[in-house]
Amino acid sequence: MRAHRQIVLPESIEELLHEPGCPFCRFLKDFQAIHLQGDTADEIHRLCNFHAWGVAAVQDAQAAADVFFGLVNENDSLTNQQPDCDVCLKVVEEENRRIRELVALLGKPDIVRWLRMEAVFCIPHATKLRQKVPLTLTARIDMIIRSYREQLKEELTKLRNDPSPDRSGWGALGRAAEFLVSQRGLRA
Repeated sequence: MRAHRQIVLPESIEELLHEPGCPFCRFLKDFQAIHLQGDTADEIHRLCNFHAWGVAAVQDAQAAADVFFGLVNENDSLTNQQPDCDVCLKVVEEENRRIRELVALLGKPDIVRWLRMEAVFCIPHATKLRQKVPLTLTARIDMIIRSYREQLKEELTKLRNDPSPDRSGWGALGRAAEFLVSQRGLRA
């Protein structure tokens, strides 16, 4: 995470389909960053480990102090039984919205073509998407996962067998991590 990076969210998940990686991860990474950078002191009452450190990393000192002061000052901070992180809850809500959005677009010819030719998903988002699409498309999603898995195995084998001292090829590690568990902070 970078402090105060200017982020503009696309209007639709469709705008991210031709960019590298899982479109849901790409969208949600920026959505998450906006919520960590934003004016959130009054909105945050619970933070998970990742998002607490994220607030500390990306907020300016005064804004982060406001967030943490509110959390430290809450009387029920030890007895509150709601363990859910407020940022995690917003991310999950937006994730579900964007999955429904893509499902609604599946009849468009350019989306069908994208699914056949370019689509990449991480395993967690492919799993969620499979639960929402017609049965006829689940096999296509499985094929996308198999294909990307093979691509990653080739990249990782090359990296294992011939690690370059200039760190070229190391992007495969990040792509493999995203494939397995989605972007950092999107899963608790």
